[in-house]
Amino acid sequence: MPAEIRRHDAPAPRVFVPLSTVPVTVGVPHVLPPSPAALARSGQRKAIRLRFESGGLKRFPVDLKAISCQYGAADRPPDVDEFDALPRDIDVVLYPACPVEDPLARLSFGKNVIRYTRKFTNFVVDIEDSFETYWSQFSSKSRWVLKSKAKKLSKFCGEVRYRECKSVEEMEWFYELARKVELGSFQEKVLQNRIPDDPLFHKEMLELAADGKVRGYLLLAKEKPIAYLYCIATAQVLFHELSGYDAVFGAYSPGVLLQQYALQQVFGEGRFRIFDFSSGGGQHKEFFSTRRLERADVYIFRKTWRNLAITSFVAGVGFVLSKLTAVVGRVGLEARLRRMIRSVRQ
Repeated sequence: MPAEIRRHDAPAPRVFVPLSTVPVTVGVPHVLPPSPAALARSGQRKAIRLRFESGGLKRFPVDLKAISCQYGAADRPPDVDEFDALPRDIDVVLYPACPVEDPLARLSFGKNVIRYTRKFTNFVVDIEDSFETYWSQFSSKSRWVLKSKAKKLSKFCGEVRYRECKSVEEMEWFYELARKVELGSFQEKVLQNRIPDDPLFHKEMLELAADGKVRGYLLLAKEKPIAYLYCIATAQVLFHELSGYDAVFGAYSPGVLLQQYALQQVFGEGRFRIFDFSSGGGQHKEFFSTRRLERADVYIFRKTWRNLAITSFVAGVGFVLSKLTAVVGRVGLEARLRRMIRSVRQ
């Protein structure tokens, strides 16, 4: 994202928290958040390769048997005292994107479980009014820069097309083309943004499409796919899941242009209240967002020597990396180091 792009300060946002409601005798709905145990019972059991994330980079892959709750379902980080024990066939329960208001320890120990937390800043776009109203909050220079990049991309490539995919047939086409985008080694191996070549992923994607719960966006230059955006939908929220772009076209910011197109479609559809960029950093996420939320992925591990070693190691490395990142950021080297890493890996 070019340094010259800037935004006007957005107005104070409204906070939407998904909670269940139970009627009480006085006739006023009583807000009752689901308990961690209830969320765990409704979560998906699966064998997963868990990648602990730091600074937008996915590190330390570990194979675990897990229960994964819905993204953002927990209204707070669960406490270790709320768990007697996990099922014997489960290593970890994951509560993604819990809202965080108070200080949260990276590592906590209960009688039978271990809690590991990974805090992050979550950027969102509130889908209110029209896209034109939203876009008018950006400075004229920002709008001009993106318009200029779109024109330069068209001049460089010739025909440029944007496509939104929803149906099963459209998502089949999206899957085929998105996997052809030449990401470069940094996006593919470090950020791991590639659409998986996985029959299970493909099957789940088509099932979501049949239920209207997935969106795919493509940017094509002379029929060559150069950027993609894959999103998963709930009733009122569209979640950014995976995105990538052809590194050869990086000077024209194809991923940013595709994100702008996707938001135009989301505003126009009128179904969603929020576009959620999910976890992970990115200048374009902050640029497009209307507000930020402090969240944490919370992992509740069954207490074993293996899980104790995993969590202690990751927590220690995470602490060191966070301190190094803070020091590098203060002296203004973070952006330069990221550019150097990308140039070496691509």
